[in-house]
Amino acid sequence: MSPRILLKSHRTELVEKNSRFIGIGCISQSLNEFKLHKETIETEYADSNHVAFAYRILENSTPQTRFYDAGEPSGTAGKPILMHIEGNELLNVTLFVVRYFGGIKLGAGGLVKAYGNTARQLIQEASWADYIVYREIWLNLPYSEQNRLEYLAKKHAIDILERRFSETVLCLIRIAEPELEPLKSRLPNTWIFTAVKVE
Repeated sequence: MSPRILLKSHRTELVEKNSRFIGIGCISQSLNEFKLHKETIETEYADSNHVAFAYRILENSTPQTRFYDAGEPSGTAGKPILMHIEGNELLNVTLFVVRYFGGIKLGAGGLVKAYGNTARQLIQEASWADYIVYREIWLNLPYSEQNRLEYLAKKHAIDILERRFSETVLCLIRIAEPELEPLKSRLPNTWIFTAVKVE
């Protein structure tokens, strides 16, 4: 399974022994974005008993994870949320689960189940897409090959970001990583890859 990202925010609700659990999925492409979502949700649900969360955010090409139990017994709220995030290979997402206590204690096992089920339901209902890594590459090609580059750009979903003209044409392109090797195999020897960087 390839990593997946949330396409748009989503909310869901679950009731367990009179306690209301509200699941909220937010796109979080940075820790700062997570903090903004956290402030907004804590303000919106200021009257709730608990606002637990877990996130998995790509920072400097490395997934950063964190969970928070929000006053529930250790490992019973945020951890089951994180387990569903990791088990589904989700990236750049925060899942919040808000709890309104319904008067009946659930016990540690019941809490793990309720928070986990809310996260699972949210993941099942929300819209997801595969996470694709893009690369930016400089291509050096003869003037006579520009039409061929245009053709390959359409065929391989390449964005031509910049062109510099001198004795040859230097083009900065952006391409999905899975398309890179098929593209290289189709390029003439007169084209030169001069630099590659991960976005």
